[in-house]
Amino acid sequence: MSYTAHHPLINCQSDRNSSAKRGTTLARSIARTLRLWRSRARERRVFPVLDDRDLNDMGLSRWDVERELAKPFWRG
Repeated sequence: MSYTAHHPLINCQSDRNSSAKRGTTLARSIARTLRLWRSRARERRVFPVLDDRDLNDMGLSRWDVERELAKPFWRG
């Protein structure tokens, strides 16, 4: 009796599913990044209206605020 090994077909299906998943993952990553950037921009717009007492309550100085406002929105 002879034994014949049958090798499974590897990667025989189209790559449609994995590329769709990559596209979905990429879209979610982009959306998450855009939400983060928008949140940073919104938070930084609030800083100038806070007085020194409010900043002190938050544990921040005016210098901290100026340094944060000098950053572009994409930098954390």
